[in-house]
Amino acid sequence: MWLAVFFVGIINSDKTSAPSSSSQTSPAPRATEPEGPRYATSTATYEEVDAEVGCKSKYSDDKKDDIFKARFKDHWMTWRGAINLAEADNASLNIDGIGTQDLQVSFESPRAGYDLTKGNKITVKFLMKSAGGCFLPFTGKEGVIVKQ
Repeated sequence: MWLAVFFVGIINSDKTSAPSSSSQTSPAPRATEPEGPRYATSTATYEEVDAEVGCKSKYSDDKKDDIFKARFKDHWMTWRGAINLAEADNASLNIDGIGTQDLQVSFESPRAGYDLTKGNKITVKFLMKSAGGCFLPFTGKEGVIVKQ
């Protein structure tokens, strides 16, 4: 027993008295941190998305939810529409020319919508977040106005 204690003491004293080789060299460079999640881009039009998961869809609600999560949620989309409502940090667009708002998008820049005027058309790139229906619009965030 005393022999085991003796060896443990010697090993510990060697660690504290002798500098390790890793402390004599400069630390290894850190790997760069990931920029955040990467999102896929969808080329689906409003009409295609509406037919699959929106008001015009004939699928069950469960199937629409599954399709939305797999094909559209957290995908970059680019749509064009007429401005229904404009605020400094978000806008609602009527894309199909029927009824009212089809898309509500929050802008990446807090004042991007400040100079928008109702009725004008804009093209906006956004990250799709929730499905629309017959009464509620599709919603997106991190919107950027591509063209006015």
